[in-house]
Amino acid sequence: MARTWPITRPKRIVLAAIDAIGGAVTSLARRGKSLTPGPLERILVVELWHIGDVVLVTPLLRRLRQLFPTAHVTLLAKPQAEEVLRHSGLVDELVPFDFPWTATRGKYDLARYDRPEFSGLMSRLRAARFDLSIDCRMDLRSNILTRAAGARRRIGYDFGGGGFLLTDAVPAAPDSRHKVEDWLELLSPLGVRVDSESPPNPELVVTPEERDEATRLMRAYGFSEEDLVVAVHPGGSSATKRWAAENFSVVAAELVDRHDAKLLVLVNPDGCGADMRLPAETAFVRTSIREMMALLEQSDMLLCNDSGPMHIATALGVPVVAVFRTGNPGWYGPRGIGHIVVGKGAEWGNVTEVTIEDVMDAADTQLRRVAATQRASRRVAT
Repeated sequence: MARTWPITRPKRIVLAAIDAIGGAVTSLARRGKSLTPGPLERILVVELWHIGDVVLVTPLLRRLRQLFPTAHVTLLAKPQAEEVLRHSGLVDELVPFDFPWTATRGKYDLARYDRPEFSGLMSRLRAARFDLSIDCRMDLRSNILTRAAGARRRIGYDFGGGGFLLTDAVPAAPDSRHKVEDWLELLSPLGVRVDSESPPNPELVVTPEERDEATRLMRAYGFSEEDLVVAVHPGGSSATKRWAAENFSVVAAELVDRHDAKLLVLVNPDGCGADMRLPAETAFVRTSIREMMALLEQSDMLLCNDSGPMHIATALGVPVVAVFRTGNPGWYGPRGIGHIVVGKGAEWGNVTEVTIEDVMDAADTQLRRVAATQRASRRVAT
């Protein structure tokens, strides 16, 4: 089970007290009542956090499309989720909202909690009259949110507090399970089972027009079809996730020497990566999310931290070498075959340092695989 917050004894005590009191009250209120059956025509999926989290929910959204092809699927998420999912056909509507508690800083600043904005959001959600809501955050606040939205049926986990607010509280999952599998397990109350041996992986879409524009940009940056292109993204959603940009510079420059690779640095919105010391022919680019997706698809490998671009690359089938200083790669690592994780991660608030040598070895291995695949493809083509 991919936990999203540190489990401490004080938190356990507080949440247990809330669940005991809330569960008793809810039990009395529900006495003699049963869940009203009915078709699932309007579905709300809640993913309030970062770009990578949105990517990880795509297997669930795709499965919902298969199970309920005529249902209207709404995603409640940060505004940037629209760019990530554009052209995918996975949702009919996106309700954009940036919840203050999902910020990396100032999440408890009361000035950021705009009551009229919250009131307007809840009015919009309640007016939609959802038949089903699905949330995988394992967080009391999320359960309060879906209950307030008024969905007739509410599926989530019984971990994290507020399980009494759900109509279907799924038991906490094994610690070894990836976030993608946690999402898919929430279909079990609907009688749906997913193959645990080969669960689906995230997928995203780049349009032919976006691909053509990316090809034009790559040529403008000096890349050719024969080049071995390594994209580098040194950013991350928090300081603890970020391996030093200087370290990325050392590894990337060495890849140029060893493999004659060409470098494409994806500069983070906050400027991280812009001042990396790399060969003169390196392309440094600042892009929109859609432009980044199309450029990543043109790359042979992405070297990065645990980040949104890491998940986007895997969803586009681009081989990844990902550095994990913190967090659990078993829960949030790149999905799919052939990706390489360097580092064991660490508990919240802690980091495990990763050596340049280890990352270099992983990048070497990945580029050798890529080169071998390219040679095999050329032989087939001829």
